[in-house]
Amino acid sequence: MKEPNEEKQKGITLIALVITIIILLILVGVTINLTIGEHGIFNIAKEAGKNYINAQEYEKTEIDKLYNKIQNINGETESDDPPIKPIISVNDLKAGDYIKYNTGKSEVGDNGIIICRVLYPTTSQYGLQIISDKNVKEIALGIGNTWEEGKSAYNNAIENLNNEAEAYINTEYAYDARCVGSIPTVIDGIFVDKDKHNGEAGTISISNDYTLPAGWKSRDTGCYKSDTNYETDETQMKKFELLYNGQAYWLASRHTAMAGNETYSENSFSVRTILHNYGVYNNTYCLQVDNDGECTIGPFYERGLRPCISLKSDVIKITSGNGESSETAYVIEK
Repeated sequence: MKEPNEEKQKGITLIALVITIIILLILVGVTINLTIGEHGIFNIAKEAGKNYINAQEYEKTEIDKLYNKIQNINGETESDDPPIKPIISVNDLKAGDYIKYNTGKSEVGDNGIIICRVLYPTTSQYGLQIISDKNVKEIALGIGNTWEEGKSAYNNAIENLNNEAEAYINTEYAYDARCVGSIPTVIDGIFVDKDKHNGEAGTISISNDYTLPAGWKSRDTGCYKSDTNYETDETQMKKFELLYNGQAYWLASRHTAMAGNETYSENSFSVRTILHNYGVYNNTYCLQVDNDGECTIGPFYERGLRPCISLKSDVIKITSGNGESSETAYVIEK
C-alpha cells in the first residue's frame, strides 16, 4: 500500500518549471549583452584591434622620423616626412613594363614626362634600358642636291640619330641615350659602340658595259657598307611586343642593296626604318646609282625618333604604379 506523499515526489511542479525558464532567459540575455552589446566582448576586441593598428602606425612614423634624423646627422636639414620607400626593387623590373620617364624637356610629352617601356632589365648584359613607347619627334634624312650631300646623310645617319637621342638624357636618372637600332652594349651605363660601323666603303659591282657615274674613276662609292647592328634590338623588341607602336621610326642602321638588275649591286644606299606593322623596311634610301650612271639623291624622308635610355639603376627607386599599362606606368624617383 502506497504512502500518501509518494505521488507528489515524482517530477517538478509547473511553477518550478516556469521559474527555471525565466532564470535561463535572464542568463541568455546577460550572456548576449556581454558578448555583442555596446560594451560586449566583440566590441572590446574590435576596439583593441584598432588600437593595436594605430599603435603600429605611430611606431612606424616615429621610426621613420628617427631614420631621417640619423640620415641628416651630418648637418643637413631635418625633415619630419618619412623617406620614400620603393614599392618594388628596380631589379624586379621586367622587359615590357611601362615606365614614366622625365626627359627634362618640357616641350615633350606631359611637361617633359614620356611613357617608356623596359627594353632590357637590369639582369641583362646591357643593363637597365628603356625605350620611348611613342616617337618623341620627327627627323628628316636624305635631304640634299648633290651626291656628296646624299653620301653624308647616309654615312653619318647613325651618329646623327644617336646625337638626336642624347637630347633626352636626364642626368638625374640616366647615363646615356641612343637611337633604337644602334649597338646596345654598355660599360658603366655608357653606350660604348652605339656609333660603330664597319668603317669600310662599299663598291658598285657592275658589268663591263655599265656606265660609271659622271666624274667617277672607280667603282668605289665612298659609302659605308651595310651593318646589322639593329638585330639585337629587333630580336628583343619582337620578343616583348615592343617593335610596333603604330608609327614609322628610324633604326640607326645602314643598308646597301641591289636595285632591279643583277648585273650590279650596292647601288642603293638606305637607312633602315620600321614602317608601322610592316617590320624592318630597308628601302628608305638617301641616294642611289641608276644603271645609266645617273646618281639620284633620295627624296625627303621624315621618320620618328625612339630613343633608348640607359638608366641609373643604382640611384632610382620605383615609388608608385604597377607597370601594366601607360595609365598605370611605374613612377621613378631619385
